[in-house]
Amino acid sequence: MPAPGAGSAGRAGAGKTTGKGGAMGESGSVREALESAAEFFAPRATRAAVLARRLVGRSRAEDANLTEHLVRELRRRSRIDGSIGGSLVATAWAAWELMDLGCETECAGLVRMIGYVLAQQDRPGHFGEGCTPDRHEARECHHFVTGFLSAGGQDFELAPLSLPTGATFEREDEARLAASCFALRSVLRAGEDRREAVRSHLSALLASPLAADPWATDRNPDLFLLMLGAAGQGPIETRAELGPMLDTVVGAQQRDGTWTGTSTFHALGMLARLPDERVQHVATRAAPHLCAIQRPSGAFDPTDNEEWALIATRTLVLAAGTPG
Repeated sequence: MPAPGAGSAGRAGAGKTTGKGGAMGESGSVREALESAAEFFAPRATRAAVLARRLVGRSRAEDANLTEHLVRELRRRSRIDGSIGGSLVATAWAAWELMDLGCETECAGLVRMIGYVLAQQDRPGHFGEGCTPDRHEARECHHFVTGFLSAGGQDFELAPLSLPTGATFEREDEARLAASCFALRSVLRAGEDRREAVRSHLSALLASPLAADPWATDRNPDLFLLMLGAAGQGPIETRAELGPMLDTVVGAQQRDGTWTGTSTFHALGMLARLPDERVQHVATRAAPHLCAIQRPSGAFDPTDNEEWALIATRTLVLAAGTPG
């Protein structure tokens, strides 16, 4: 059950295409890439385009009306229960989009969507449900971490699950954990860390073996990055725990600016909004790769994926030293 707008590339595929190239590491190449991205987004009437134009200082007079229209469309898609098609992932993404478009926590549409997501906490089908000797020994059952958000009962298969950031989860247990972390990211951004159940879940999740260094173990880097991205939206006291996790990601970044075992866009999408100065260092190291894979159209992959182009644009803006 892919999220709306999700890409088809998996853990090793997204961000590995070849493009128009550029002078690696030169600030001029970053400026040229941003100019090309601005041209790519200029005629488009989407949320990604509105945000990208804002990032590069090319907002149009009609963007205000367009934003209102996009918000109305998102709200219109929601059911009475606040969900988008009864999907945890789709609802969490729609809530994220509303917040991107300026909806505050008191916005009725956002309140209903986040309310639906929160109602799925500890519901049947969540990751960690039940217990086996192996899972108990690994501390990956409900005896150790509670509060996971359920994407639905075990009577249907969630995997393969693709996220808009370019990560795809093929295993059922990983897909359910990914769905919960993806939804938690929206819940925390919406300010719901005031709920004790949400705060305790986040703290226990970050303290669990699930948050162990994936590049030193056999764990999935995409899941680690989702946890990091969610924690970055949490309360200030929780953000203090980001340091070691972010150090892990910085240390795993390769010389070409990418990471093994994960989509480059997914990694950058989770990192770009973290409140930490090291993120700009990561963006600077990733910029030459993004300049190299950018296509003549201004996009960053053969399908002209707007979400990936937005992530790349945000990263390049950070690399240029003018975070938006």
